[in-house]
Amino acid sequence: MGAGVVTVGRRLYAVGLYWENTPSSRVAVAAKEAASQPGQQADFYAIRAGQKDGHVPQFGLGQASAGHKSGMPAFAACLANQQPGSWVGAFRLREGTVVAIVRDDLIVPDGDQFFLDENDARERLLQEIGFGGLQRIFAPESWSIPGSDSMPLSLLLDERRDVLLKSVRTPKSFFVAGGAVIALLAIALAVGWYLQDQAAKRAAEEAERMAAIDRAKHAADNLAPGMQKQPPYPPPERKWEKAPPALAVIEACRLGLANVPAGIAGWKLNKLLCNSSSVALTWARDKGYSLPPKEWSIGESGATASSSVPLPKLTPREHEDLANPSDNTRRYLGQNWPGTMARLADDPPPPPPPDYKGPWSPPPPPWVKRSFTLTVPNLPAELPVYFSDLPGTVVDSLTFTPGSSSGGGSWTVEGIIYENRSN
Repeated sequence: MGAGVVTVGRRLYAVGLYWENTPSSRVAVAAKEAASQPGQQADFYAIRAGQKDGHVPQFGLGQASAGHKSGMPAFAACLANQQPGSWVGAFRLREGTVVAIVRDDLIVPDGDQFFLDENDARERLLQEIGFGGLQRIFAPESWSIPGSDSMPLSLLLDERRDVLLKSVRTPKSFFVAGGAVIALLAIALAVGWYLQDQAAKRAAEEAERMAAIDRAKHAADNLAPGMQKQPPYPPPERKWEKAPPALAVIEACRLGLANVPAGIAGWKLNKLLCNSSSVALTWARDKGYSLPPKEWSIGESGATASSSVPLPKLTPREHEDLANPSDNTRRYLGQNWPGTMARLADDPPPPPPPDYKGPWSPPPPPWVKRSFTLTVPNLPAELPVYFSDLPGTVVDSLTFTPGSSSGGGSWTVEGIIYENRSN
């Protein structure tokens, strides 16, 4: 286990960074301080910015001795930004095997590891699976990990490179440029001295006016202590209303299947995944000679390939009220398809306005959310009927996995359902 550089497609990515979460808004300063701690002495850092509705900021620390360079994309961070949620993945590459671990959209501290020995990588993957709480597992097909997905890394990563390594130390060119800037500033100060003097007078007048307003506010508070009103909390975001209706996604996938080839000589379908924007397919080479279509993306070994079919852009649903969890649970138990339902964490509260300084404690949203899966042998007519009047439902994906026999297989429908919060 260690750190290094791996090749995905034609791009180099840094692996083996150590990741930490930080509540500080000055993430770069926190990263540099951590890099200079005794026993650490990192040469580079990378930052995953926090999200309003997702993870807190993170930074990762890298080493020049591992081949890391400034401007090189961080593998685990780019993949985590592309694939949110809780998952673990092992990816066999030219230089070795990379294991990435993400929980609740955050890379765990030792969740970015590089192995030269494939057996060690497999043991680390199985150890993390044993902890549970994972939504997806990515692993090579030859490892035979139950429930794992062998989708090519090129499709999962999609050439993303938005998290780059930066040097912990200030480059020499900075000081050269700084000297030129100082000279220019001296000239500007000499020319603009009179303008600054006038601006200072106006600023003093404005400061006095604002101070008078503040004094008036404090006086009002002292006259009526305890009567201050709570801040006007903004309403929580109704995310399901920004997603297309569940039936629209199912129908778009059904129409998209008409553009999927029934079969290609010499190739067999491994998996089909449809979401609201496209149908993605992975293929494996079968017996006999074949020439794949030109638009396919072929794996380095020549044994696998991938293709996709774009879908028309779907329109978000209009205002939609939610149902009670008990009603949805009874409905879920009343159908005859295997699946699961699991409670998810509430959406993060809205942030305070930029200029607000008082206490900020918005109430939880008046709804909860659960993830759901349904496994069906095909896409029956009953599936649209099941979702037709089920409010708050967001279908994320429909996945078809072929069976061992010709024509066999099953569909898995995954998504989130928003429901009224019980009192």
